[in-house]
Amino acid sequence: MNTFVDYLNSTNNMGGDSTGSLAEKQVTSEYFDQVKVDRTLGNYITESVMNGDYKAFVLTGHAGDGKTSILVQILKALNLLSTGEGLKIWNSYDHFYYVKDLSEIAEDEQAEVLSKALTMPKCGRTSLLITNTGPLLKTFHAIATARRAEANREFSDTERMTLQNLLLTQLDENKADMITIEGYSFYLINIARLDNVSFAKKILKKILNPVLWHECENCSAKDECPIHFNRENLSNQFERVSDFVENLYRYLYENDKRMTIRQMVGHISYGITGNLNCQIIKNTMLKKPKFNYNFANLFFGYIGITANQDSEQIEGIQHLRRLKLDSISLTDDYKLFVNQDYTMFNPAIEELLQDLNKTYRMHYQVINESNAIMHNKNSSLLEMRRAVRRYYLLYSNLENNALLYNQLFGEFFSDYTRLITKRMSKFQIRNMERVVFDAIYVKNTGMMPEGDHPLPLTLRREDGAFQNVMLILGEISRTSLTLKQVLIDNAFEDVSDKYRVVLECKNKLFDLSLPMINYFSDLINGAIVSNNNPALTHGIAKLDAMLLDVLDAPKADNREECEFKVLVNTVKGQKIETFGFANEHTLYVN
Repeated sequence: MNTFVDYLNSTNNMGGDSTGSLAEKQVTSEYFDQVKVDRTLGNYITESVMNGDYKAFVLTGHAGDGKTSILVQILKALNLLSTGEGLKIWNSYDHFYYVKDLSEIAEDEQAEVLSKALTMPKCGRTSLLITNTGPLLKTFHAIATARRAEANREFSDTERMTLQNLLLTQLDENKADMITIEGYSFYLINIARLDNVSFAKKILKKILNPVLWHECENCSAKDECPIHFNRENLSNQFERVSDFVENLYRYLYENDKRMTIRQMVGHISYGITGNLNCQIIKNTMLKKPKFNYNFANLFFGYIGITANQDSEQIEGIQHLRRLKLDSISLTDDYKLFVNQDYTMFNPAIEELLQDLNKTYRMHYQVINESNAIMHNKNSSLLEMRRAVRRYYLLYSNLENNALLYNQLFGEFFSDYTRLITKRMSKFQIRNMERVVFDAIYVKNTGMMPEGDHPLPLTLRREDGAFQNVMLILGEISRTSLTLKQVLIDNAFEDVSDKYRVVLECKNKLFDLSLPMINYFSDLINGAIVSNNNPALTHGIAKLDAMLLDVLDAPKADNREECEFKVLVNTVKGQKIETFGFANEHTLYVN
């Protein structure tokens, strides 16, 4: 019996035992040290203690982001926590002081505890206080109120707003700089603002460590064990599988669906075990265990070709259900479903798919999947096709994975991920720059640009309806809009190189997100775009405001002060007409 399987099953919230998802329980687990991934922030705080450079740190973030794990990392690196030892609500050592969670402190004592933590550097200690945003704001408010009461004055509304804005701005921008509030100098880090996508690959690698699976090698049931089969296939195709998982989480992250580390662990663990354990596998005759409980199916929330509704309790599976990646038509669909060619898989996976094909064998017919679902026709065949696609997404041996990800996540997804993770050449940057300029041009005029025409900013309808005539508010030259990579200089980030992709115009910067790039791609391709994403709509409004702020408006003189330009779309292309009034009653056209 491999107890590590039970530990994996406890890391998601689908089964009866989810204690492994709680940091306090993980600390005392024999497997914690073997599966945890160290954080840059933890190393930074540890070094401040070891070097005698004592500082105060306040750490906040979402549940499951790894706040407590960072504390454990520090304590173990400093030899202050032995294996199996739990955490206290707070503790003080010669050179280190921590508060595990401010919310666990009595409310009337929180202000005193926060003050104590922030003054520890003066006492020759580094401090780490973990808290949620609400208690942090409330406690600082209490400290400020008490100080002003001692000085016989009130804490004014203006002061209250200033304090709150300082805290919230730092939590939003998450700069790796010390801030000073109410006389306390400290680091305030919002771990939810740190990019954690790269942890997916590290987590999977830790889980697949052979040391944790050595008991399985001598198990009498290993030949029919789906967990053993999953681990073998994931190990053999680690780079391919981990690359897909990481790109999936990247897409979610860029679309404001960030997965916490706890959610990643639970999702990946369920994909490996399906919440089965050694006893169930030995004592139960599972039907087609290697196919039905394969990682390719479980990771998407399926048992074979049947959706497991209970699995939607797992956050990653909820997102995959909404994305419906296994229903997207791919360039290799013809090979898979017409030629029934599975040679792009390794032999073990190819055999599974050949058996699946025999089960659902029929003469090929063209099927419109959306219509078939609507009329409940060919449902088994459709589910079989989706299962094959799931295997294709995870296990296919492709020469260029970027083409696959662009089909799933957007035409320029791979270009965007490269731009935010590595320094790119001027040629590659200019290619994306051209896409952005063309899309903004289409958005403002309804047509693609011709030649090196400047970008006209127009007064137009925002409902997507095509207009023949639009008032021009001003123009921006093509050379004024440049795309740049800006290195994110944050000592607490867990990735060594991370860049912002920004559009610069006359020293003003606008951050380009993946949803914005996909929106631009849709505009260029003539797709009907619905701005139902609040973040996207907000981004478009900010871009419009920036461009209007820097546009080259016509200079007024005695003759031109009453002139205005109009863009006219005709069957022969676009033309710009200038209208004006020579006097109060005479209209002229240039």
